[in-house]
Amino acid sequence: MLAFIIFGTRGIKSTKKEGQFLCPQCAAERPYKHKKVTRFFTLYFIPLIPLGSAGEFVECQTCKGTFVPRVLDYSPKDDQNEFQSQYEKAMRHAMILMMLADGHIDEEEKNTVLNIINKFGHSDISMQQLEDLIREVEASREPVEKYLSKISPSLNEHGKEIIIKSALSVAAADGNIDPSEIAIINQMAKAMEMSNSHLKGIMADLRKEPDFSKN
Repeated sequence: MLAFIIFGTRGIKSTKKEGQFLCPQCAAERPYKHKKVTRFFTLYFIPLIPLGSAGEFVECQTCKGTFVPRVLDYSPKDDQNEFQSQYEKAMRHAMILMMLADGHIDEEEKNTVLNIINKFGHSDISMQQLEDLIREVEASREPVEKYLSKISPSLNEHGKEIIIKSALSVAAADGNIDPSEIAIINQMAKAMEMSNSHLKGIMADLRKEPDFSKN
């Protein structure tokens, strides 16, 4: 009789400290949690052995944005772009990679992406700025799953859900989500260590919101 051993790794989040900070996204004093992500070796999905730090981030308890730890030293005199929410950066990057996946970007896709960025972003951008971002991402040609796996430790569950919803909206911009686009969405979820049930829940919720970019 064969026995299968299931093992792997997983990031576990813990809170280092809490307090008040000036959130760049809320533009006001807000409560925060400074979280650390530790990578664990898992056996049958149970974390057993710590493998070291996988990153740290600061989470605003009001807007749920996540930021690099030095945001705690942020002042209004600083460049807000430097402290742009981690999930906002990831959302933009992932949506653009989604557009580039089939080798063709149409106007409806660009309009969808622009609407989402301007809805969830701290400040609006123009179509010209979006096209500049597309060129930057296209030049790097980094696979979406590789990009997301690098920044996943800096994302909370709220940010991961926004990224998946955004990518699904881009995929549906032409009126149809094809199997290759679903495959990319699955790769994105896996890269961010989201469970299949979590992903299915997001997709089910999105079906109740047919035009996520305009809600």
